Amino acid sequence: MLKALLLSASLLAVPAAYAQTASTAATAAPMQVTDPQQFADMAGSSNMFEIESSRVALEKASGEEVKSFAQHMIDDHGKAGEDMMAAAQDDGITPAPGLQPAHQAKLDELSGLEGEAFDAAYIAAQVAAHDEAIALFEGFSTEGEDSALKAFAANTLPTLHQHREEIGAMAGQ
Repeated sequence: MLKALLLSASLLAVPAAYAQTASTAATAAPMQVTDPQQFADMAGSSNMFEIESSRVALEKASGEEVKSFAQHMIDDHGKAGEDMMAAAQDDGITPAPGLQPAHQAKLDELSGLEGEAFDAAYIAAQVAAHDEAIALFEGFSTEGEDSALKAFAANTLPTLHQHREEIGAMAGQ
């Protein structure tokens, strides 16, 4: 039952355009974003979602493992956000402020949950968010225009993979 709930919630966290291009996020080919502005906008929203949903987790999660992971996400993605902003500035780019609609909708959904239901939905959302981010960062780091953001994407990938392994273990994957 929990796996079914996690799978269901994870599918809701994947933006529609991405969901249409892959049968599962884990086996998806990298997203082919090559424009630095588009990458900055998408990566910025993804990063902000992971931070904001983790802040909500610190308040609403029932499990200590979930709360510990959430604090880890706030710390690591806070640093990643600073690094991305510096790279974007080097490239003369200003990422779009705020969350993209799919990220905002998922954050709103999570904010309405409590306890174990929150834990399951948060874990599923983090699995999907990290699958999405890995696809985006892999695609941009290999196919994107040469830029400080491309170097940032390549340098950030190992951390995203580590996060995906951690949250995947929590999800039983």
